Amino acid sequence: MKSYPPAVRRLLVGTVVFVMARAVGLPYLAIYLTERTRVSAETLGWLLGGSVFFATVFGLYAGYLADRINKRKLLLAACVMVALACLGVTLTTRLVLLFAALCCVEAAVTVQKIALKALLADWLEPTQRVKAFSLNYTLTNVAFSMGPLLGSWAFGMEHAAPLWFSAAFALLTTQVVSPSTGMPAVGSAAATVPAANTPASFKETVNDLRSDRQLVMLTLGGVLTSFVFGRFVTGYLSQYLIQTQGPEGAAQAMPAILFTNALVVILMQYPIGRRIAPPHLFHWVLVGLAFYVLGLWGFMHADSVLTWVLAVAAFTVGEVITVPTDYLFVDRIAPAHRRGSYYGAQSLSGFGAAVCPVVCGYLLASYPPSIMFWVLMVSAVASVWFYYQGSR
Repeated sequence: MKSYPPAVRRLLVGTVVFVMARAVGLPYLAIYLTERTRVSAETLGWLLGGSVFFATVFGLYAGYLADRINKRKLLLAACVMVALACLGVTLTTRLVLLFAALCCVEAAVTVQKIALKALLADWLEPTQRVKAFSLNYTLTNVAFSMGPLLGSWAFGMEHAAPLWFSAAFALLTTQVVSPSTGMPAVGSAAATVPAANTPASFKETVNDLRSDRQLVMLTLGGVLTSFVFGRFVTGYLSQYLIQTQGPEGAAQAMPAILFTNALVVILMQYPIGRRIAPPHLFHWVLVGLAFYVLGLWGFMHADSVLTWVLAVAAFTVGEVITVPTDYLFVDRIAPAHRRGSYYGAQSLSGFGAAVCPVVCGYLLASYPPSIMFWVLMVSAVASVWFYYQGSR
C-alpha cells in the first residue's frame, strides 16, 4: 500500500469499508425478508435474482456514466444510494418497493466496481494497475471474511440491525473517499475526457462497443468463466452436496470449503496477481482455466473433507489468476476516454454467474450429478477459444 499515491490508498481503504457494507447485511437479507414479508421461496428468488439481473444490465449504462461525469462523485453517489436503499428495505413490506430498493443496492454496487476500476486506470500506470487490482481483490475477500461475523452478532440483537450496519458502512465510505480527505480532483491529466471524444449518446456508445470484436470475444469468454466460478460455493457446490450427502453432510463440508476458498484468495491473490503481465495474458488465462478443470475434476471425485479442501484450493487458484487477467484484458484494449464504458461491458459477464444456479439446479435434478461437472468443465475449455480470439 505504501508504494501507491495517497489517493489510491484512500480509494482501496474505502473499498474495504464499502465491501463491509455488503458483507454485513446481504448474507442475512434473505432470512430477514422471509420473516418480515412471509413471501414464498419462489417469490424471494425472483426478488433477489431479478435485482441482480437488473444490475447486470444496468452495468452497461453505469460504464457510460463513468465516462460522462466525475468518477469520484459517481462512486460517492453509489455509497449514498446503498445506505438509503438498505434503510428503505427495513421501512416497507410492499414487494414493489422492496424490489426497487434491492435493485438500487445491486445497481449501486455495480457502479462502485466500475468507478473503482476507472479511477485506478486514471491514477496509475499500466504496470501498477494489476498489482492494485489484485490488492483490492484481496482486501475485498478480507472484508467478506469479517463482515458476516459482525452481521451474525447484529442479527442476534435485532433482525434489521445488519442492514442498519450496512447503511452505516456505506456512509462511512463517503468520508474515506470524500474530496475533503485530500484526494486529487478527477478532471486533469489522465482523467480528463476530451470533448471531441466524449460519446454523444448512450446508443452511439453501445454501437461502438458492439463493433469492437475483441471486447465482444473477451466478454463472452468472461460469461463462460463466470458461469464456472461466479457462484461455485453458494451455488452449485451447496446444491450438489445437499443432493449427494444430505443436509448434514453438506453442513459438515461447507465450513471447510468456505474457509479454504477465503484463505487461498487472501494468501495467493496479491503474490500471483502482481506477476501477471499484459504480454502474456493468454498464457495466464490458460493456466487459470487448467486449475478450474482440475478443481472441478476434484469436486466430482471428492469423498472426504480433505479431498474437498484440496479440490477447492486448486479451483481457487484458477479464480486468483482469471479475475485480474479478465480485468487486464479489457484494460489493455479500452481507449482512455471510454474506460468506464468498456468496464461496464465487461460487467455483463455477470450473466454467467446469474444463470449458473438455475442451469446447475436443472442438471442435478435431471441427470447424474457428474454431468453437471462435465458441463462446467466444457464451459471452462470453451472459454479458451473466446479468450484466444479476444487476445489476438
